[in-house]
Amino acid sequence: MNQIQRSQVDLDGLENFLNSLSSSKHRFMVQKGAQLIYHYTDLGALSSIASGHDLWLTNSQYSNDEDESRHGYEIARSVVRNYLQKAERARPRDDLKVEYAQVLSSLVEKLPPEGFYICCFCEEDNLLSQWRSYGANGTGVSLGFNPMEFVAITGPDMPLSLGLMRLWQVFYDIKQQQNIVLGAIKFVWENRGTQDAQQLATRAADAIQFFIPTFKNMDFREEKERRLIFTPGPTCSVKPIYRVGRGMLIPYYSVRDLARAAGRGTPNDPWKLPLRSIMVGPSAQKNLNVESTTMLLQQNGYDHVDVKASATPYRG
Repeated sequence: MNQIQRSQVDLDGLENFLNSLSSSKHRFMVQKGAQLIYHYTDLGALSSIASGHDLWLTNSQYSNDEDESRHGYEIARSVVRNYLQKAERARPRDDLKVEYAQVLSSLVEKLPPEGFYICCFCEEDNLLSQWRSYGANGTGVSLGFNPMEFVAITGPDMPLSLGLMRLWQVFYDIKQQQNIVLGAIKFVWENRGTQDAQQLATRAADAIQFFIPTFKNMDFREEKERRLIFTPGPTCSVKPIYRVGRGMLIPYYSVRDLARAAGRGTPNDPWKLPLRSIMVGPSAQKNLNVESTTMLLQQNGYDHVDVKASATPYRG
């Protein structure tokens, strides 16, 4: 079967599926708990985040680890293939269901050209692996955010004209990943109405591809990662920005710009990030960095953020 071209994401259908996952009857709960989540970064990014009240949502296809996306798509493809085989063997055979599965199989065979946009967090503070990988080899910072306060720009509070944003946990268990993909396929089929096979398959592919950035190999489970995931709407008034990194021109969205477009703050009175703590990395200059970080925060209206230095012995 020839590769079928993707259309614009069906945000209404995608939102319905995401809401079904966050219902009380479902075990894939999201944006839960009051504990902080942590974003590891360098001092330059800290200055931009605090002074600009901003985080970057980077296109998922420009990830540091190409294997990361590959893992998620391998899971999705195996589940779809199995669903198709069962539909073909079923008696009596439902031709619409078989065609739906065939079209969906074609859609998930190739990465979508647009991708999704993500910002990564960790449920654990002061992790040595995170200092090494994302915290400038111990010379950076770990920023603690209250996940519940991102609700101002996630879920139903963001106009669908802008797009759809959710704060999701990352899933490391393969069985759980498979169940999410299968749940998307079944949800679309059970709510098919009068749609044809291609319309149904597009809806299911949108939901599956939204979750690809949340599927990681079990070897990374120590990170206990959360991700802020954004898919722009076709009429989104906010446009991506571009930065250079690792020899690539990388597209990203500004959380500040999206919040402002959603009616959260103005240029003169910006919406502030739910920043609650900062841990300065275990570098030789950590005490001086605590002092300057405190000054930076006070200057930009983050007066009640707890700043401290990591006590981890680390030579880099």
